[in-house]
Amino acid sequence: MKKPPTFRKPMWTHAKSIKVIDRADGKAKVYILARHDGFYEYRGEAEIQGDEYEGVYWSPTERSGLFASAREAEQAAFDGIPWLRQQIRTLPNST
Repeated sequence: MKKPPTFRKPMWTHAKSIKVIDRADGKAKVYILARHDGFYEYRGEAEIQGDEYEGVYWSPTERSGLFASAREAEQAAFDGIPWLRQQIRTLPNST
């Protein structure tokens, strides 16, 4: 019996993760990052099924440009990532 994949917590030296959005099936994530230079970005990762030697692992998927606010980065992720649009029909308003 194969062991389930262990999810590693991503480590970025240039930014802090301020929000994580998980795909409903748990096989993908999008991180909203606050960079140390004052900008924001998003990055995605997905669970990949490798061969019998690699097993299951997490791999980078999406990577955005820079945004002036976390809200802009989240909206860009929503606009650009199909599974996110399907899972979240409308992006909640920030308060």
